[in-house]
Amino acid sequence: MLATEKMNMKNVSLKEITLKLPKDVADDISAQDIVGMYRDKAVTMAEYYRSRCREFEGKYGMVFNAFKKKVESAKKEKMSEWDDLIVWEGFELAHFEWKNKSKELRKCCA
Repeated sequence: MLATEKMNMKNVSLKEITLKLPKDVADDISAQDIVGMYRDKAVTMAEYYRSRCREFEGKYGMVFNAFKKKVESAKKEKMSEWDDLIVWEGFELAHFEWKNKSKELRKCCA
Protein backbone atom coordinates (compact mmCIF):
# COMPACT_ATOMS: atom_id res chain seq x y z
CA MET A 1 0.00 0.00 0.00
CA LEU A 2 1.36 3.42 -0.92
CA ALA A 3 1.91 6.03 1.78
CA THR A 4 -0.82 8.23 0.29
CA GLU A 5 -3.26 5.32 0.30
CA LYS A 6 -2.45 4.65 3.97
CA MET A 7 -3.16 8.29 4.75
CA ASN A 8 -6.45 8.09 2.84
CA MET A 9 -7.47 4.95 4.75
CA LYS A 10 -7.21 6.96 7.98
CA ASN A 11 -10.05 9.14 6.65
CA VAL A 12 -12.30 6.14 6.00
CA SER A 13 -14.50 5.01 8.85
CA LEU A 14 -14.22 1.23 9.10
CA LYS A 15 -16.57 -1.19 10.79
CA GLU A 16 -15.80 -4.83 11.37
CA ILE A 17 -18.55 -7.34 10.62
CA THR A 18 -18.90 -11.06 11.19
CA LEU A 19 -20.41 -13.35 8.58
CA LYS A 20 -21.67 -16.84 9.17
CA LEU A 21 -21.11 -19.01 6.12
CA PRO A 22 -21.33 -22.73 5.50
CA LYS A 23 -17.95 -24.29 6.29
CA ASP A 24 -17.27 -25.46 2.74
CA VAL A 25 -17.91 -21.92 1.47
CA ALA A 26 -15.87 -20.28 4.25
CA ASP A 27 -12.95 -22.58 3.48
CA ASP A 28 -12.90 -21.40 -0.14
CA ILE A 29 -13.32 -17.66 0.34
CA SER A 30 -11.29 -14.93 1.98
CA ALA A 31 -12.23 -11.56 3.41
CA GLN A 32 -10.49 -10.01 0.38
CA ASP A 33 -12.78 -12.03 -1.91
CA ILE A 34 -15.88 -10.79 -0.11
CA VAL A 35 -14.74 -7.17 -0.22
CA GLY A 36 -13.84 -7.67 -3.88
CA MET A 37 -17.32 -8.95 -4.68
CA TYR A 38 -18.94 -5.96 -3.01
CA ARG A 39 -16.54 -3.68 -4.86
CA ASP A 40 -17.58 -5.35 -8.12
CA LYS A 41 -21.20 -4.63 -7.20
CA ALA A 42 -20.34 -0.99 -6.45
CA VAL A 43 -18.61 -0.62 -9.82
CA THR A 44 -21.57 -2.23 -11.60
CA MET A 45 -24.08 0.01 -9.85
CA ALA A 46 -22.00 3.14 -10.56
CA GLU A 47 -21.84 2.16 -14.24
CA TYR A 48 -25.58 1.50 -14.33
CA TYR A 49 -26.44 4.93 -12.93
CA ARG A 50 -23.85 6.58 -15.18
CA SER A 51 -25.52 4.95 -18.20
CA ARG A 52 -28.89 6.33 -17.06
CA CYS A 53 -27.32 9.80 -16.84
CA ARG A 54 -25.95 9.40 -20.36
CA GLU A 55 -29.50 8.74 -21.61
CA PHE A 56 -30.52 12.19 -20.39
CA GLU A 57 -27.34 13.74 -21.77
CA GLY A 58 -28.27 12.31 -25.15
CA LYS A 59 -31.88 13.41 -24.86
CA TYR A 60 -31.02 17.01 -23.98
CA GLY A 61 -27.58 17.35 -25.58
CA MET A 62 -25.94 18.63 -22.40
CA VAL A 63 -24.55 17.54 -19.05
CA PHE A 64 -26.61 17.60 -15.86
CA ASN A 65 -25.38 20.93 -14.45
CA ALA A 66 -26.09 22.74 -17.73
CA PHE A 67 -29.57 21.19 -17.91
CA LYS A 68 -30.30 22.09 -14.29
CA LYS A 69 -29.26 25.69 -14.90
CA LYS A 70 -31.42 25.80 -18.07
CA VAL A 71 -34.51 24.42 -16.31
CA GLU A 72 -34.14 26.57 -13.20
CA SER A 73 -33.63 29.78 -15.19
CA ALA A 74 -36.37 29.19 -17.79
CA LYS A 75 -38.96 31.95 -18.00
CA LYS A 76 -41.72 29.43 -18.61
CA GLU A 77 -41.69 26.14 -16.71
CA LYS A 78 -41.95 22.86 -18.59
CA MET A 79 -43.17 20.22 -16.18
CA SER A 80 -41.69 17.39 -18.26
CA GLU A 81 -38.25 19.00 -17.95
CA TRP A 82 -38.69 19.43 -14.20
CA ASP A 83 -39.69 15.76 -13.95
CA ASP A 84 -36.60 14.74 -15.92
CA LEU A 85 -34.43 17.03 -13.78
CA ILE A 86 -35.56 15.32 -10.59
CA VAL A 87 -35.03 11.82 -11.99
CA TRP A 88 -31.69 12.76 -13.56
CA GLU A 89 -30.49 14.30 -10.30
CA GLY A 90 -31.32 11.05 -8.52
CA PHE A 91 -29.26 9.12 -11.06
CA GLU A 92 -26.37 11.57 -10.64
CA LEU A 93 -26.44 11.23 -6.85
CA ALA A 94 -26.65 7.43 -7.02
CA HIS A 95 -23.77 7.32 -9.51
CA PHE A 96 -21.49 9.35 -7.25
CA GLU A 97 -22.52 7.40 -4.14
CA TRP A 98 -21.67 4.04 -5.72
CA LYS A 99 -18.51 5.45 -7.29
CA ASN A 100 -17.34 6.62 -3.86
CA LYS A 101 -18.14 3.23 -2.33
CA SER A 102 -16.04 1.61 -5.03
CA LYS A 103 -13.09 3.92 -4.26
CA GLU A 104 -13.33 3.23 -0.53
CA LEU A 105 -13.49 -0.52 -1.12
CA ARG A 106 -10.49 -0.35 -3.46
CA LYS A 107 -8.50 1.09 -0.54
CA CYS A 108 -9.55 -1.86 1.63
CA CYS A 109 -8.31 -4.34 -0.96
CA ALA A 110 -4.91 -2.70 -1.48
